[in-house]
Amino acid sequence: MPVGRSGPLPEKLDVAVIGGGYTGLSAARVLAKRGASVGVLDAEHIGWGASSRNGGMVDEVSAGLNPARYVAGLARAAEKAGAQLFDNARVTAISGESRNGTGGFRLTTTRGTLWVGEVVVGTSGYTGSVTPFLQKKIIPIGSYIIVTGPLPELLAEEVSPRGRMIYDSKNYLFYYRLTPDRRMLFGGRAAFFPETSSTIRRSAEILRRGMVQVYPQLRDIKVEYAWGGTLGFAFDIMPHAGKMDGIYYALGYAGHGVAMATYLGTKLGEAICGASDSLPFADIQFPGAPLGLYNGRPWFLPLAGAWYKALDWVS
Repeated sequence: MPVGRSGPLPEKLDVAVIGGGYTGLSAARVLAKRGASVGVLDAEHIGWGASSRNGGMVDEVSAGLNPARYVAGLARAAEKAGAQLFDNARVTAISGESRNGTGGFRLTTTRGTLWVGEVVVGTSGYTGSVTPFLQKKIIPIGSYIIVTGPLPELLAEEVSPRGRMIYDSKNYLFYYRLTPDRRMLFGGRAAFFPETSSTIRRSAEILRRGMVQVYPQLRDIKVEYAWGGTLGFAFDIMPHAGKMDGIYYALGYAGHGVAMATYLGTKLGEAICGASDSLPFADIQFPGAPLGLYNGRPWFLPLAGAWYKALDWVS
């Protein structure tokens, strides 16, 4: 994974991109290629979030990829275009501030402050209180993955004869695939809550039981790895992109972000550069919670989880 720059942040940039995943890196690449000075600010390290921890499933013809390698490639492409990448640069405050008659923003981060002309937010499931107008529209939901040891060749051919990307139609869905070295990667919503060491352990147990239900022949295969990540869901389960309070954003991919985040990040970059037709989701209403009963803390997840389990049982 490319390492973000050390040392102080620049005093001024044309654009600051918050979030070093598919969305942010795609936007930064386009902007830098068009000549803008761009900095990508990630609270952890570039590619730390869902962009490196997803199942690597892309589209209807069963394409798949290694997500960590893909986000690393996007990071290298953004750097090659001229974007600057900064690890451990959590944004803690954004305020409007004009400079020499030009509107812009003052960003306070854990690595210093800087002034920028435009801000792009690509944080999705990790959207926080620094952008409360977005946080209250996004629900963070955990998604978890287990990976077995390598399967014998004949067993691998039995469980996935064509090497497809597979998922079911439940609300508490499972998705699974073989890795290139014949391991079974098996993922799902499982515990529903954002990832912690506790939810990862609990989810690994749930996913193992689910895997054996789908493939009884894997009951004696050891699970060697387990991890989790956090997805961003909007209340209408649609991705959203546009401009709000003067800040550009694209988020809410609901587990379908490998292609969509790359696409919308690219379109955001083009929109900032003046392409008027560049944001196909901008005209879609971005709903909040009914009656405004959500401030960004998902207190209702236990109720939602029970409801979706009931729907799955009925269906």
